[in-house]
Amino acid sequence: MNKPQYHNKHTYPLPKEKGRSKPKIPIRLINFDTGASRVTNALIDTGSDYCVIPSYITESIGFQLTEDDKIEKGLKGISGKRIDTYVHGFKIEILDSEKKNVVCRLDTHAYTVTTENLTPILGTHGFLKNFNVSIDYKKDTITIMW
Repeated sequence: MNKPQYHNKHTYPLPKEKGRSKPKIPIRLINFDTGASRVTNALIDTGSDYCVIPSYITESIGFQLTEDDKIEKGLKGISGKRIDTYVHGFKIEILDSEKKNVVCRLDTHAYTVTTENLTPILGTHGFLKNFNVSIDYKKDTITIMW
C-alpha cells in the first residue's frame, strides 16, 4: 500500500492553557460577501462532525443570524441537546504561528451557534477532511499536511 503524498505542510507549537495541551491553530475567517475578517485561534476537534463558529465572531464580520439561514435544532451539543444553528459560507485562511502569513486557504461552510464564550471549532466536514493532521503530544507540535 502506498503512503499518501502531501505537497505542503506546516507545523505549529502545541499551545497550553492552564497547563493542558490544546490543539489550536491561528485562522482568519472571511465573509465572502463583505470581505470583512477576524483573526482568532480555533480548536482542531476530531470528535466534531462540523465546523462551529460562535455568533460573536460571525456577527463581527457582517453575518446576520436570519431565519433564512437558521436550522432549528440543527446540531447536537456535547450535552446531547439539540441547538439552533445558522449556516454561512466562509473563507478560512490558516495562518502561521505569528498570525502574519497565510499558510493555506479554504472555502467552506460552518455552523454558527449563539454564544459569547465558545472557541471556534474546526471539525471533520468543512475542514479536517481536507487535511492530514498530526498532533504529537510528546513533541508538543501540530502538523497540518495537504
